[in-house]
Amino acid sequence: MDEGHKGAVMKMFFGLLVVLTSTAFAGLNVGTYNIRNFDYDERARTHTDKPALQNILNDIKFDLLGVNEINNVPEFEKFIANKFTAYGVRLSTCGGAHGQRLGYIYNKSKLKLLSFNEDLTITNPGTQGSCNTGTRPLAIAYFEELATGEKFYAIQAHLKAGGNPDSYNKRAKQYEIIQKLVKDLVYRGHKQIMITGDFNTTGYNLRDSDYTKFTAMVRNAGLINLSANIGCTAYWWGGTDDNVDEASILDHILVTNDFLKNKNAKTQSHSHCKQLSCRSASPRDLGVGYEGVSDHCPQTAMAR
Repeated sequence: MDEGHKGAVMKMFFGLLVVLTSTAFAGLNVGTYNIRNFDYDERARTHTDKPALQNILNDIKFDLLGVNEINNVPEFEKFIANKFTAYGVRLSTCGGAHGQRLGYIYNKSKLKLLSFNEDLTITNPGTQGSCNTGTRPLAIAYFEELATGEKFYAIQAHLKAGGNPDSYNKRAKQYEIIQKLVKDLVYRGHKQIMITGDFNTTGYNLRDSDYTKFTAMVRNAGLINLSANIGCTAYWWGGTDDNVDEASILDHILVTNDFLKNKNAKTQSHSHCKQLSCRSASPRDLGVGYEGVSDHCPQTAMAR
């Protein structure tokens, strides 16, 4: 073999090595985002600021993002198709009493959606559940990671809101349903599982009974809470009319150990949570992401 031929072969070899290495270590950036009543919030009588939403989604550079509170499904699908052409979207048919659908946006070059279904038993625990009453169903997606051929379950949740005793009691029952679902999947041999979403853990910062039951569910289901040490995931008015809104932790990224390929993965919040470093602030200071898109912030983790 002459020197020129050898050089060409070596270039081809190293080029292939770079491609394989890039694919193997490209990672998978996963996350969750409650997009407030897309695309019209009746309470505030405001439309979603779509240019601001586009900027937020571009900024987080996600591969798989669970979303909540999609009231106008056709408009959201149109928005993703027009602004994020490399991505697919799949949302639930059911949305509970307020029509708040949930589901996933995913990078089609990295992931293939194999199946999608909805678990209505969580909408009204103890019953068969309903599509249009109670809280939202679980959106259960089954993906294949194209680079590795590995398959995993992604489950998007949006649990009962509120800090009153009835809300606490319902969430406690919903925690039990999630725990059982994870255990059943693992028993059937599915050990790569991610559960994300708005768990509405209003007692998380208070370390009260809501926190205790949530963390017990995480532990008993064999999950890892990548959001355990996050500063905040949302803001609220704080219970006083002082024009100062306070940070809270409502959203979480939970994974099984088998799903977590990147053992150093840490969740980070974006948008106004990042900009204000979770400090209390006025709605004006929290900016357009807060006032025009959502009180929640997207959060992501490079888990794989």
